[in-house]
Amino acid sequence: MTKKIDLIDALVADWQRERPGSDAYPMQVVGRIIRLGRTYEQEVSHLLRAHGVSYSDFDVLATLRRSGPPYESAPTELQHNVLLTSGAMTACLRRLESAGLIVRGTKPEDRRKLSAKLTPKGFAMVESLIDRRFALARQSLAGLDADQIAAAEGLLRRLGR
Repeated sequence: MTKKIDLIDALVADWQRERPGSDAYPMQVVGRIIRLGRTYEQEVSHLLRAHGVSYSDFDVLATLRRSGPPYESAPTELQHNVLLTSGAMTACLRRLESAGLIVRGTKPEDRRKLSAKLTPKGFAMVESLIDRRFALARQSLAGLDADQIAAAEGLLRRLGR
């Protein structure tokens, strides 16, 4: 019985064949992280597209929702939490406002400070989709037991520092 070689194994084997002096082995981990992230993002994007929002749009809505009442944040804070460029954040906020999912304005206590705030429609959208997003994450870990999940979480946390 031959072991099936996956895409990352093949990638590393190709580099070892073509450049035997190079150390492509770290791609065994990094390549899998990238591939898993893309796969998860595609699955979530498919779910969200059916509801008229993109992955980034929903990320902004969910960030506002998890901030707690009054579900409001400055665009610069959102940009930091969602990891979008300034231009991409502006475009995202414009789309969300046009869809009636947020309102943009200034803070009453300091009119120089901009804010984005969830509307009731935006709040309802997050509430209707967030458990399905969590379920997709849970489903992606279905092949692991609790100890393996904890070990993976710890290792990934350490790599992310």
